[in-house]
Amino acid sequence: MTLRVTTALAGVALALASALAARDAWGHTFPQVRTVVVQVEPCEVVLLVGYRPASGEATEAILSRVATQPESKRFDAIREVMAAYAMAPLEVSLDGKSLSPRSVDAKIGLEPGGARPMLVLLVTYSAQAGGALAIRSKEPRSTRISWQDQQSGRVDLENAPAQGRTFGQVASFLLNLSPSKGEPACPLSSQSTERPASTWPRSR
Repeated sequence: MTLRVTTALAGVALALASALAARDAWGHTFPQVRTVVVQVEPCEVVLLVGYRPASGEATEAILSRVATQPESKRFDAIREVMAAYAMAPLEVSLDGKSLSPRSVDAKIGLEPGGARPMLVLLVTYSAQAGGALAIRSKEPRSTRISWQDQQSGRVDLENAPAQGRTFGQVASFLLNLSPSKGEPACPLSSQSTERPASTWPRSR
């Protein structure tokens, strides 16, 4: 799996470390939020995952790890911890076979007001075969899912949830896909090596 991180907000780690000392920033409590947008494309499926940790212990754990790292490693540390929290409860499968991400892009920032760190992940899976695409969450209370067909024409619309609508508290989300038409031909290198979703790094 490849994890690429944008560096435009490289100073965010320093801001988060400073926020650790500013306890008055945590005067309000917020639950964690995980928003998943499923994009079906001709040769692949892409998940756009937005994640904000819960205030309190979860955010404290992230910030504490950042604060103890050398300055040069803070950005990588917060990226890795938040990516683990964001993806840990999610499992993606096609016809019952777990899919492994082909690539992951991450962008880290602060929510308005600076109260919590926030993460956006762009996770790409090869999905050329047809079948039942399932996205499951072990933390349905914090998970919201919607989907879009990126002009692929692969989704069985008659049996699919409403496109563009966000569904809250989702434990299981299912889309029936037709096989890729191969036009343009799907690159051979895009084939994923299947592995259990449980091999994702775990938060704690």
